[in-house]
Amino acid sequence: MIGSRFSPEVRRALKIDISATLLFTVFAGLTAPFIGLILRRELGATPLQLAIMSSAGGACLLLSLLWARAFRGRPPLPYLVWPGVVARGVFLLVPFVSSAWTFVGLVIARDFFGAAAAPAQATVVERVYPRDSRGRALGLVRMIGAVLGIGLALAAGQLFEHVDYRWIFAVAAVLGIAASLRQRRLDVPEPDSDGAAPPAGLLDAWRAVCDDHAFRRLLIASFLFGFGCWIQTPANPLLLVDVLHVGAAQVGVLAAVAAVATLAGSVYWGWLVDRRSSLEALRIMYLIGSATPLIYYIAWNPWVLVASSVTDSLLAVGLELVWMMAVIDVAGPQRTAHYVAIGSTLAGVRGIVGPLVGGLVIQTYGVHAVYLIAAILMLSGTWLVNRDPRVQMSAPVLTR
Repeated sequence: MIGSRFSPEVRRALKIDISATLLFTVFAGLTAPFIGLILRRELGATPLQLAIMSSAGGACLLLSLLWARAFRGRPPLPYLVWPGVVARGVFLLVPFVSSAWTFVGLVIARDFFGAAAAPAQATVVERVYPRDSRGRALGLVRMIGAVLGIGLALAAGQLFEHVDYRWIFAVAAVLGIAASLRQRRLDVPEPDSDGAAPPAGLLDAWRAVCDDHAFRRLLIASFLFGFGCWIQTPANPLLLVDVLHVGAAQVGVLAAVAAVATLAGSVYWGWLVDRRSSLEALRIMYLIGSATPLIYYIAWNPWVLVASSVTDSLLAVGLELVWMMAVIDVAGPQRTAHYVAIGSTLAGVRGIVGPLVGGLVIQTYGVHAVYLIAAILMLSGTWLVNRDPRVQMSAPVLTR
């Protein structure tokens, strides 16, 4: 199934990654698209609760520098696997949910342990997949996951209409745990012996941002764009449930469209980052993502959201592939986990403030005003992503 264009080591890693991704796809497909719907429709969550949930998820990212420091000088794989096990395993407790606050607490716990795995995940990717095939390899993994996600999304929408969500989430949690445990089989090479691992404290993070112009510009653009994403989080469930009256079956159809877009995006982003500058790919990805709030703003019925499902999915898979590649290219050897942790920490800042600002805008000006502000912020971040010579040179020259 995996072609000869990859080395034997990469093919072995891909087999493990693909099997883990298939399990994770089922977990994610049975949980993520329906969280906002369940909170608002089944548990009566208020805009304040939705905003707090989103802000708390952002707050979890503030600990990223500590997580990066925790595995400095140690094998990164356990710091990827075991937080992932806990993050997905918390949904085993969903059958005991009795209120919106309880459900919000489980989602926050998932975000907390998921954030703990992010620096280790970037380090594992950097070591396992060589730069000249990294984009294609990661794109292949996500493409295969998207194929499963297409049919799963349609089935999940119908499943939630007939089966209690509590038991669906519990079964999904078991599969998510299995996905994390499968990653234990990855063979992660030791880093090159030249150059010591950089520090990962707050002062060192500040120095890195001050001294590295390319990284600083990347962070500013990411902050503006990401802030535009975060302020929408409390508005989305309100738009779907209160304004457009979307049901579980319709959510399933939108998720299926999103899976098709993920399939196409996995191929495209993987191809692009292996042949062009990762910053050029990032700029294209940001431009596509900026269309999402504009589509939400003009949506007059649920089926208009098919377009936003496409743009949002292209953005989501791009954030997994392109953003990580851009940070790895800017960071260079030995600094990947540190730079990813800095980026995640700033994501935590905007993740705390953004949903609260979004909730305030909703209270004052209504749901639709959020999407106009988000579009302005996201387009501003897109404009700031310029080519940098150092990153431009990081794009490999491929030969036939």
